[in-house]
Amino acid sequence: MRHPSLRLLLGFLCLPLLSTNAQTVTRQPYLQTVTPSGITIRWRTDQPTNSRVRFGTNLYNLNQQVTDATSTTDHVVTLTGLQPATKYYYSVGSSAGDLMVSNEQYFQTSPVTGSVGPVRIWALGDFGAGTPNQQMVLQQYQQVEYSRPADVWLWLGDNAYNQGFDDQYQQYVFNTYTSILKHLPSWPTPGNHEYIGVHTNFNIDYYKIITVPQQGEAGGLPSGSKQNYSFNYANIHFVSLDSEGDDGTRVYDPAGRQAQWLQKDLAANKLPWVIVFFHHPPYTKGSHDSDTAGDLTLIRQQLLPILEQYQVDLVLSGHSHVYERSFLMKGHYGQSYTFDSKQHAVSTSNARYDGSPNSCPIANKQSGIIYVVNGSGGQLGGQSTGYPHPAMVYSNNQIGGSMIIDVNDNRLDAKWLTTDGSVKDQFTLFKKVNQKRYYLTAPNQTFTLAASWPGNYTWSSGQSTRSITVAPTTTTTYTVTDQYGCLTDAFTVDVDNSTDTNLKFEGVLALYPNPSTGETTLKVSIPSPQSINVYVTDSQGLVVFDKQYANTSEVMEQFRLATPGDYLFMARIGSQVVSRMNFKL
Repeated sequence: MRHPSLRLLLGFLCLPLLSTNAQTVTRQPYLQTVTPSGITIRWRTDQPTNSRVRFGTNLYNLNQQVTDATSTTDHVVTLTGLQPATKYYYSVGSSAGDLMVSNEQYFQTSPVTGSVGPVRIWALGDFGAGTPNQQMVLQQYQQVEYSRPADVWLWLGDNAYNQGFDDQYQQYVFNTYTSILKHLPSWPTPGNHEYIGVHTNFNIDYYKIITVPQQGEAGGLPSGSKQNYSFNYANIHFVSLDSEGDDGTRVYDPAGRQAQWLQKDLAANKLPWVIVFFHHPPYTKGSHDSDTAGDLTLIRQQLLPILEQYQVDLVLSGHSHVYERSFLMKGHYGQSYTFDSKQHAVSTSNARYDGSPNSCPIANKQSGIIYVVNGSGGQLGGQSTGYPHPAMVYSNNQIGGSMIIDVNDNRLDAKWLTTDGSVKDQFTLFKKVNQKRYYLTAPNQTFTLAASWPGNYTWSSGQSTRSITVAPTTTTTYTVTDQYGCLTDAFTVDVDNSTDTNLKFEGVLALYPNPSTGETTLKVSIPSPQSINVYVTDSQGLVVFDKQYANTSEVMEQFRLATPGDYLFMARIGSQVVSRMNFKL
């Protein structure tokens, strides 16, 4: 049995600690702009005081602190010098003492940029409406949070109804999501309701309550404005755009400030996943109609070519109080009736990845974007003429929900979690899968082979783990597939039994890489026709070029190596290996 004093202590830690100071916390702590080494913590008090945050990796030992001497009721404290991917607890208060500390007050810094570990994103739009639907959407997320909390929270605009006033944010956001805000950093974008109907007025409460990385503090290119910003989290690059505000130009003006910044930011990005979010959807037939709404039409016509050019993966919006998810698509800028899946859908798979017909994931995604309207986090319903939009794989205007997006290395899984607790839509994307690898080795050498995706595995040798160890005595090709037969990797371990690694032959065998263009020319010339097999792999055995030529004495081939680096060239003439050449592009 627990000691009575211990029970009292545990109960105490679940509640805010309110000091005897005169100040009272009127807006509980919320987290902004998390990075691998820092975070911003905000809160509000009823009377002005200086600001202090105590923090540490142990709730019982908050042994570090930052104090801001400015007397204010709106407190903004930024912590720096933190360790990446580390959980910290914190208290808020003043130099006179703590006002709030509890086991709900913690945060985790971002992982090092480029990390490939799992990341969870919670995204929803049009949520601060004070409706029963808002509460039910929240409750379903909280059920999920018990087993795996989100790391990133995206606000998709119209965050507090009806005018985005401070008291509406207090009632429908800060009072509603209190416990989540204390430990989950939020990344906002504005909607039309934030602007109170005048999109040229930037003196609005939305901009007074947010702290975003406008100077590039979280990665990405500095924007110099709270309207738009970007940030990195693990191996994902996020971009938030303001699709409502008018600073002389709109987001869809190609020569405007946001569009010009966007192009530079996306061009500078080196991370594999790119998610862009803004309020107004380019494709919708819900409570708004992208065929008739001018802003939506102009976004589709003028902004989407930029996003397509830089191979954005996912665009999230709200505005329409429904859920809609498009095909992976590109090149469609007209009205809905002009959409042709044969012309505009890069893939016509529903990408649900559940074993049902036509549900294989989108593999090796490059061109094309999936567009999601995720605007039923609080508000709900609406239907325009022509619903559902023909570009949509799935549409639902009858039930509310929010999105859970999981990114793990080269895999992205998105699910729409609804108020009845079910997942009514889901899709999966992969990058750099269905790989072919080639290794040239001596007999009985040990190799570890690993599937290119996180998931399920069936190897041709019978194993079901992601990686296996092999040591063949003869040339062997191993394959691994996923549980639905959608993905396959192949590994050829070419066993060379010859002892002369510098075998000479009559003829010419040459490789001419051109680092300035990436073009590489291969030339083979031998006295009499034979079979010729050539392979070019990167330093990890990934095949970037391979070809077999039957009964020939002359080969002249040109291929392109897209990425500078170290490569290995191997050639067989008949049954003999005649070249192992390392080269650099």
